[in-house]
Amino acid sequence: MQDNLVYLFAAFFVTWLIMGGYLLSLRRQVENVREEVEALRREQRESVAASGLAPGAPDSSRVAASEEPS
Repeated sequence: MQDNLVYLFAAFFVTWLIMGGYLLSLRRQVENVREEVEALRREQRESVAASGLAPGAPDSSRVAASEEPS
């Protein structure tokens, strides 16, 4: 019976190690996605600033295209 408990605890230990590794992997992936989103936001702000449009203002080319008669 004692020998079986050793295997049980070993299985629990290995399971928790795997879960911990998985959680660390998820954490790294979330950090990477956050960094990528922030880079895209910076790029968008720079693009808007360079074009001279106010943030949230419609692009004049899109407005002109939508106003064309059908």
